Amino acid sequence: MKNIDTTLYFITDSTSVPVERFLPVVEAACKGGATLIQLREKNKSTREYMDLAMATHEITKRYGVPLIIDDRVDVALAVDAEGGHVGQTER
Repeated sequence: MKNIDTTLYFITDSTSVPVERFLPVVEAACKGGATLIQLREKNKSTREYMDLAMATHEITKRYGVPLIIDDRVDVALAVDAEGGHVGQTER
């Protein structure tokens, strides 16, 4: 397993950023030294999540920053992300 640098772990959430600013914010995070980006989208359809993940991954790949997809292993695999984050659920 490759070591992932979590020094500056940037977690995205498009609900707090207008859609037209989302990708520029991701790019600014990469330029600013983020060492890991996690895409966290709780209210998107699968298609919307995949589209956003693909666009986000295009940016992170340019900067050599790994992309982690939150709670959607299917999306992580489909966009060839560097990993997935699976949260805990209470039963």
